[in-house]
Parts: sequence; C-alpha cells; structure tokens
Amino acid sequence: MFRMADKDRRADVAPLESRTVADVETLRAMADPTRIAILSALMESKEDLPVMSVKELAARLGEPQTKLYRHVKQLEAAGLIRVAATRIVSGILEQRYQASQRDLTFGSEFLREHADDAEAAMSAMLDSFRAGFFRAFRDKSLAPGTVPEEERYRKPTIFAAATRVSPATAAQISDKLREIMTWLEGQDIEEPDGVLVDVLIGYYTPAQASQD
Repeated sequence: MFRMADKDRRADVAPLESRTVADVETLRAMADPTRIAILSALMESKEDLPVMSVKELAARLGEPQTKLYRHVKQLEAAGLIRVAATRIVSGILEQRYQASQRDLTFGSEFLREHADDAEAAMSAMLDSFRAGFFRAFRDKSLAPGTVPEEERYRKPTIFAAATRVSPATAAQISDKLREIMTWLEGQDIEEPDGVLVDVLIGYYTPAQASQD
C-alpha cells in the first residue's frame, strides 16, 4: 500500500506523437523481450499514455521488480521512455515513467543497413508476442466452450500458410493485410475504455523461391 507524502510532480515535456527509429542505439535498446514488454505497457493507449512506476510495471508484467530496473534505465537512456512524475512513497522518492512517443516507426532502408541489430529487435518483438499469445492460449477461461459468442474476440487466434499462388493473388493478399494495418493505425478506432488487443501481421515471399 502506498503512503504518499506529497503530490506527483510531472515533467512539462509532452510525448512526441510519433518517432522514427533512425539510430542503432535505439534499435539495440529494443532488442530484448522484457524491454519490449515494458515499452508496450507504456504505449498501450495512444490517447492517454500510462504513467507507471517500476513496481507497477512489475505487477503488470508479472516480473520481479528488481529485474526491471536495468531494463527501464536502458529504455530511458535511449530516449524511448522518460521520467514523467515523481512522488514520495514511504519516505522514498519514486520515479514514474511514461513513453516518450505515442507511435514508433522504422524505415525499411535503415533496417536493411543494420540487418543484424534489426533482426535482434524484431526477434524480441516476436518473443514478446509469443509469450503473450501462449499466456492467453493456456488461460483456462478462454478454453473452447467457455467463451460466450459475443466475447469471441477474446479467443487467441493464429493462422499460418505457405502456398503457391499467382502474382495477382499474392498482390491481393499483401494489399488486404496493408488495409488492415492502415485501419488499425487509425486514431479514430481507439477506445480508452475498450479491451486491449495484441495483433501481429506478417507477410513475405522468399527471395529466391523455387518454381519447381
């Protein structure tokens, strides 16, 4: 239980609306599933970015508090998160963190120029998604037959396919996925009191696919 001796003191600098990752140091700071999980928690809502202490982040992520301090400092050093408020709790100064931006984007050319670091960061993102997916997969409350039809959105879903299609069909698949991504990026669909969904969309064609 918190005992507060004074009010939060908040930083005056507002988060950026969007940040394009264009330096290797930031990319490397994201190359860890725990740091991705911290960043995701602090960027959960675009409308009102959360402000959380390390203790609150630990409770949210189900991780030991002591494990998170190093990761939080690395994210702060990279400028991905910032100290947004401080308060006195039981006589100790507690720092509370907020994401420094509402959205992160990555330039494809930059990622290709730093392919090893980009792969490490993307692997961390995939690992973070995988961990969350399997937590939901193992959740007995989401087992088949237990979720009402009107709450079917709660069921974890995954689809993977590798098949030969015509170039026109491949283009259709790519276009439809891009439509979904564009729709999800829309500011108007965010509901502050809605349910959190975690979505991963991937698509590629092998660079040298065999035609045999």
